[in-house]
Amino acid sequence: MKITENHIDEAASFFSSSQGILQIGEQTYSEPICWQDGKVSIIPQTTIEELNEQIFISAIEIAENRPEVIIIGTGEKQKFLHPKIAAALSAYGVGLECMNTASACRTLVLLQGEGRSAWAWLWP
Repeated sequence: MKITENHIDEAASFFSSSQGILQIGEQTYSEPICWQDGKVSIIPQTTIEELNEQIFISAIEIAENRPEVIIIGTGEKQKFLHPKIAAALSAYGVGLECMNTASACRTLVLLQGEGRSAWAWLWP
């Protein structure tokens, strides 16, 4: 078996805490964020239920680099988005995965370590 070390950019190191805080590198956030192409932005949606397919499609259409997958970190408990959102993203060749935020952070780091393009919408 060949073992290869993955080198992840320190700025992209994700950590999630149980106190409702997201930590990305040295920066902490207590509000929902979006991670796209190495950039963090605060998002206006305060709940998962406010997300719709147009939010994602608009971001994909203006992006320089289309993601392979969009990861939704739903907070402490896993929630799911409506299947029509996944279907709309599939038409653009983009997958959608929903999981609790701690799992989403671990998955994002893993995908980045593999050199894959992934975006994330994360709730603390």
